[in-house]
Amino acid sequence: MMRIEEILRFLDERQIEYSFQGDESVEVEGYSSLKNYKKNTFTWAKNEKAYEFGFQGKLLVIAQEGLMVDAENVIYTRESKLAFFSLIEYVAMQASGDSDSKECVGTGTVIGPDVKLGKNVRIGANCVLQGKITVGDNTRIWHNVTILNQVSIGKDCEIQSGCVIGHDGFAWNENEAHEKTMIKHFGGIEIEDEVYIGPNCVIDRGEIDNTLIGTGAKIDANCFLAHNVIVGRNVLLITGCKLYGSSDIGDNAYIASATVRNQCKVGAGAFVGIGSVAIKDVPEHVVVTGVPARIMKKGE
Repeated sequence: MMRIEEILRFLDERQIEYSFQGDESVEVEGYSSLKNYKKNTFTWAKNEKAYEFGFQGKLLVIAQEGLMVDAENVIYTRESKLAFFSLIEYVAMQASGDSDSKECVGTGTVIGPDVKLGKNVRIGANCVLQGKITVGDNTRIWHNVTILNQVSIGKDCEIQSGCVIGHDGFAWNENEAHEKTMIKHFGGIEIEDEVYIGPNCVIDRGEIDNTLIGTGAKIDANCFLAHNVIVGRNVLLITGCKLYGSSDIGDNAYIASATVRNQCKVGAGAFVGIGSVAIKDVPEHVVVTGVPARIMKKGE
């Protein structure tokens, strides 16, 4: 249980701008969805659909700026989604006694002698970290994760279960008899700050230069990033994306369960639609869909 004044202090600390109407001394007992509201909790009103569920009897509503909410206590903010889910995480941590300040390594995990861990790093069970690996402060690595060779991971990252990061990419030499030998890789992987990598992703190390994932990138489950791929800042990769060797994804791009051919560039702010296959460069700020992907809409 907490008072609304504590919630407002939390938003101030997160530098989330808001306006409040109501009584700061009121006590709130946890959170719930607007559709399945529980008495005396805080809830979220995202858009006009919120009116379908009404606001009568709702103790505290975190509302998107521009809505008109008739509730006892209302926090209006342009960042209502961020505010609501940040508060849920905060409340859950308070209730469980959990804290990012805990350092722990799970059962069965192997950490090599050249691995360097920052402060408050948490690693799950049955992981392998072997090679010249650094992990930044407050990063969490879940269970059954393998990280090999040369990998740099920034601070405040999350790598979920089943990921394999740092193996050689798929590259070969072929002679006249079509006999193939694999090419050894000597590059690494650089994962910058605040990167999220969902379950069962595979990320290959570079041949010579590093594979790179920029600050704030979010990668959904079951994605594949081949050697030498560059993923810019704040990129979104939705489940099942395949980025082939040396492809380059610009800042703020959105790839929705799509494939990008090797050495192709997707421009900053571009959107590659579900199931699309990009076989040539995608300009900045356009929407492409289809197989092969074609421009459907040009942005600003």
